[in-house]
Amino acid sequence: MGKGIEVKTIEKYSYMLFSSRSGNSDTKAVIMITAAEGFIGYINFMTDGCQLPETEKRYNLFYFYYHMSDFPVIVDMLRNEGPVYIFYMDDNKENCRISTTLEIVGEGEK
Repeated sequence: MGKGIEVKTIEKYSYMLFSSRSGNSDTKAVIMITAAEGFIGYINFMTDGCQLPETEKRYNLFYFYYHMSDFPVIVDMLRNEGPVYIFYMDDNKENCRISTTLEIVGEGEK
């Protein structure tokens, strides 16, 4: 039985780019995300071309996975859009995402 959809508004973020990693880690960067209720999870950026892990929720934290080539797009979204949300669906992991909602064309352009 599914848990439905969870939606959280990203209020704050910080990110790290790793210069080197020991072992076989494909993680090259991580964005840590916070909502009004506090720290809610990680957006992990993996080596381009590697098999991405499935989005998951562990210990009440969300873990999203993207390729490193998606990093500039997601940072741009966090910097320039608002509000930005995470959508997590336990029954439909392929549709878990980071996104905005419907916006008026040109909104925010001054």
